[in-house]
Amino acid sequence: MPEVTLSSIKRLSLAVLSKSGVPGGQATIIADSIVWAHSRGKGTHGITRLPIYVRKINDRLMSPETTLTVQKDHPAVTVLDAGHGFGQVAGYIGMERCVEKAARCGIGVAGVRKSNNFGAAGFIAELATKHKMIGLILSNSAPAIAPWGGTKPLLGTNPLGFAFPSGENKPAVIFDMATSFAARGKIRLAAKHNQKIPFGWALDNQGRPTDDPFEALKGSMIPIGEHKGYGLSLAIDILAGLLTGAAFGGDAKPLNHPDAHSDYGHLLAAINISFFMDMDEYTSRMQQLEQNVKMAGKEGSVFLPGEQSWHHAMKNKNTVQLAEKPLEELHALAAGMNINERLEVAGQEQS
Repeated sequence: MPEVTLSSIKRLSLAVLSKSGVPGGQATIIADSIVWAHSRGKGTHGITRLPIYVRKINDRLMSPETTLTVQKDHPAVTVLDAGHGFGQVAGYIGMERCVEKAARCGIGVAGVRKSNNFGAAGFIAELATKHKMIGLILSNSAPAIAPWGGTKPLLGTNPLGFAFPSGENKPAVIFDMATSFAARGKIRLAAKHNQKIPFGWALDNQGRPTDDPFEALKGSMIPIGEHKGYGLSLAIDILAGLLTGAAFGGDAKPLNHPDAHSDYGHLLAAINISFFMDMDEYTSRMQQLEQNVKMAGKEGSVFLPGEQSWHHAMKNKNTVQLAEKPLEELHALAAGMNINERLEVAGQEQS
């Protein structure tokens, strides 16, 4: 599999987004989220989504400029309408608003409606930790999980992310998950490459276990923890969809839907640690927690959430792997938009 430079991933992302009418600052947020995802081994949330963004903008199903309109505003809570813009921008600015409110009130909460998929939840949640705060993000998404006992997909894989600062010069503790046993993006990727998926990931449209990604995409994802994952997905749909004024209960549409807005909802929060205890005390307690966690198994066998992704990023500061097919599709996209930027494959001379 080709090794592609992260710098060229960012340059091509910026070029495509800018050519599509995305303002410079917002294009940078989206490109940074794409690079963040690839560097941490979450490539399904990365540059391969660019063709979907371009198509949705061209079909007027996504606004190239994300304009956040305040619907309600209180000292600790705000509700924002993203105008069917980019989820990454809505999440980033929404978390900034949370941090501002938490600085005054101890906690800041933002609800976002009329948004789209925001990529990797950890990218948004981590923003709070840069202000010595705890970050939380929830989002609903298009139907992919059937209520436990049913066969019709109604709830999304509804990602959630938590991020906790862990001290100076140390990576944040980041927990980022979907409510399905496996990410739906992995099934789409398997379908793209004509690969089987493991049994236990999904059911077909008759509710039967399947290893065929195409049948899985017609059916439903298996929720993590079975009925518990269903309950968690439902709770996120209420908090991020119903409560924020976004689509809910099966009405949210996939990012790549051919003719409808996604209308995803997000719920974001920042918690100001200093309202609970001195930051030095918090850091000391976090270090004690880390030590206890590490001592629960053999040396080098136990990791904190997000730690392995961070190590992955440290080892992949310059290049990441990208399959041939999406590489070709992205070059075709650039050529069709009269963009000269190309992804750089390590070890190959660029023309």
